[in-house]
Amino acid sequence: MNCLDGMKQIKDNSVDLILTDPPYGIDYQSSWKTDKTKRHKKIKNDKQPYIWWLLEANRILKDDGSLLCFCRWDTAESFKLAIEWAGFIIKSQVIWDREHHGMGDLKSSFAPQHDTIWFTTKGEFIFPNKRPKSIIRSKRLGGEQLTHPNEKPVDLIEQLILSTSEENDLIADFFGGSGSTYEACIKLKRNYIGFELDEKYFEIINNRIENIKIS
Repeated sequence: MNCLDGMKQIKDNSVDLILTDPPYGIDYQSSWKTDKTKRHKKIKNDKQPYIWWLLEANRILKDDGSLLCFCRWDTAESFKLAIEWAGFIIKSQVIWDREHHGMGDLKSSFAPQHDTIWFTTKGEFIFPNKRPKSIIRSKRLGGEQLTHPNEKPVDLIEQLILSTSEENDLIADFFGGSGSTYEACIKLKRNYIGFELDEKYFEIINNRIENIKIS
């Protein structure tokens, strides 16, 4: 379902960590898939930075919880302003070093090799383990591995979860995509809740979760 509808069903101050990757507002479409016959379709609600979920996110997050929100260099300021407007406290900008760069403008732009993550809190958050560093290295998935155009590697999500939560915590991801966050939660013994608007990706997520539980 749409996360704006689903979040209304979540109780106040009930979530320990929100880790999510909303539409950046760049109307993105991935490059050709390896079979060269078609591209991944564009994701929904990506015409402008999708920020409307943030007020509800603040309501359901515990006072000692935290929010990790993915974005991109060219929309980072829009998300920062919206996050602060919703009542969160910006604590850090985390950089995901993807190790391999993307395409883009080949002649007059630096080759893009990173994404941005805003780390924010609602109140008095304390890291459960040692203080993490602001640059996280994780090799991005190749085109032949992607089941979603913006799919994040599970080991990246695991690093973020381990830095900001403890076992049995409740983690929310409102833009399920391919289900990377939910897989990481299962492996790291976290509870999870989330939503996905696109029926195709909803099916992918369900199959992914069932395969993890079987294995």
